[in-house]
Amino acid sequence: MSLENIVTMLKTLKEFKDSEIVHTISNHDHSPVMTVTYQLDTECFQITYLDSMKVEKYTDISLLATTIESIILLEPSK
Repeated sequence: MSLENIVTMLKTLKEFKDSEIVHTISNHDHSPVMTVTYQLDTECFQITYLDSMKVEKYTDISLLATTIESIILLEPSK
């Protein structure tokens, strides 16, 4: 997934903020790595790392997009 596609996906999540949309990011083997949602009540994005269930919140789309891109690039292909 390119950085441009990630930004588009995040903007779409924010645009449909009245709906509960969960986007799952997978690694090269198509195994889920994280989920991304937009939280209407806090007006921020939330990512949840599925291996640890660690949650991080972001308000800046550019920062979140580069974070997601770096995680995708770091995921080893098995």
